[in-house]
Amino acid sequence: MSEAHTADGNAVLINALSSSMRRTMNGMETVPGLVRQIIEEGSWRNFISPRGEQVQHTTFESFVTAKPTRGLGYTIQELARLLADEPETLAQIAELTGRPLAELQQDATGDTATTAAGAAPRQEVLWRDPSDDLEATAGDQPPPEPDLNLDDPVDRDAYELRSVGKSGGWVWALKVARNVYVGAASQPSEDDAHGARADSGKVSASEFARRIGWSTPRVMRYYRAWEQGIHKLGLPHFDELAPGHEVPLPAANTWSECFTPGRVSPDRADALTAGAHAAGLSVREVIYAAKSPGAMKAAILADESTAEAARSAVLERARNDHEYRAALARTIACEPVFRKETAVETRKAERAEYVRHAATDGKIRTPAGQTIELAPSEKQDANELLSIVDRPDATAEDVTGAYEALQDLAARTLEAAPDLQLREHRAKLTKALTAISKGLQAIDPNHLTTAADDDLKSKLVDLHKQITDLTTAVTGETKKHLRVIGPKATGTDG
Repeated sequence: MSEAHTADGNAVLINALSSSMRRTMNGMETVPGLVRQIIEEGSWRNFISPRGEQVQHTTFESFVTAKPTRGLGYTIQELARLLADEPETLAQIAELTGRPLAELQQDATGDTATTAAGAAPRQEVLWRDPSDDLEATAGDQPPPEPDLNLDDPVDRDAYELRSVGKSGGWVWALKVARNVYVGAASQPSEDDAHGARADSGKVSASEFARRIGWSTPRVMRYYRAWEQGIHKLGLPHFDELAPGHEVPLPAANTWSECFTPGRVSPDRADALTAGAHAAGLSVREVIYAAKSPGAMKAAILADESTAEAARSAVLERARNDHEYRAALARTIACEPVFRKETAVETRKAERAEYVRHAATDGKIRTPAGQTIELAPSEKQDANELLSIVDRPDATAEDVTGAYEALQDLAARTLEAAPDLQLREHRAKLTKALTAISKGLQAIDPNHLTTAADDDLKSKLVDLHKQITDLTTAVTGETKKHLRVIGPKATGTDG
């Protein structure tokens, strides 16, 4: 077990989460990430308390509700409220606690505020995120305009809700843009907690979040959406807006171009948005998927259709991205099991292509590289072999059988045509002699002289003899001028 999964290592995560949750019930940016990590690593099951006690929990709910320092000291409903912007984490908690996800989502966004141990009451949520309401942004055609009396409070509310339907999240983005200031002046101060305002009448993002009942990061996502709208759609700059200022808003179908749900960098969000549009998918779904690599991995490992979609995506990206393709090739080359399978599949693909070429072009190549034209009946045989090779369930053995059948056909054709057979033999001999010649040319005589031992000398003498015998067989000359001269004898006869 790694250090991060020991009881002491788990304690670090538990203490960090408890500390973050005690600070405030609003705007805790570190809490969602810590909760996810504690769930995914199972740290809640076994940890050491600050008092040095060994703490173990058999259920996640007991960990959440146990008094500090043996747990978090919260209810599941209160924890759900803190994770209102984290649907994946809420789903994990629903699975761990056996509660319906819909119930936790209702707890997370319910109208009745709850008070956590040692924490200030959370303000009632005054307005909801319209991007959570698919009907609010569905369709591009606005409904017919009714007669509304804006002096009537009912008609005013109806008019505002109609605006949401026509302009989607832009209604809420405008509320943030005209009421929130961001910059050096927006750094937290003691006055911020009491609603201090800038000269323009605006408040900080954290103060506005407190008044709405949202988290600060959620407010900032709407602020950044308006910022993107300034660049992409020509919306008024923040300096041109003030509380209560109304401006014409873009159509609802432009919202996804600028709004980034979840915590992802702007550059990454732009790429994910473009990918979602190219695939005809919801931007929100794509970004949430990208935010949960652990969930994606689990789905790929557990589900065949998800794994197939991932494989298709990896291949498509590799075809268009040289660096990614090179990285993928390195991964395969460094893994022995992949190397073996790659070799098998490469040979299978080469042999399948050989069969396909024979069936489509009516020609086959001999082992020595000659091209042989197939007779009509032989081409029909090649087509039948191709139907075997092209089956989705064709195995390497099936492909090898088809390939060898065509090789046998080539061999029979060569036997029936002496001229072709002669050229085949000549081509094979040329290949062999060319390979020998290249090998000999690669030998440096100086290195050979220095490194030669008795074994190398014996191999060289044998090679010399073989070449001499082949030359004699071809030219008919005697081989005395090629005879190997041994050490010169000394002494005289008799």
